[in-house]
Amino acid sequence: MTLKDGIVTAVTVTPHAYVPRSLELQRAFAAAVPKVVVGKRIDQVRVGKLAGSSGTPKGFNDAIRQIREQAARG
Repeated sequence: MTLKDGIVTAVTVTPHAYVPRSLELQRAFAAAVPKVVVGKRIDQVRVGKLAGSSGTPKGFNDAIRQIREQAARG
């Protein structure tokens, strides 16, 4: 994730699944994420089910929380 003045300017999600169906869902999620988070303030970013993936958003939102904390520390 790239931020400028607290705004998301770019994001990349890297799928890590090995099971073909899970990998397919993670890839679809990874493709959908930039469309819903780029241009938003980091403190407003939280995703739900995207592209049929219901489990992946939890990990993504946890990562966003960690990024927010790091950004707040400067």
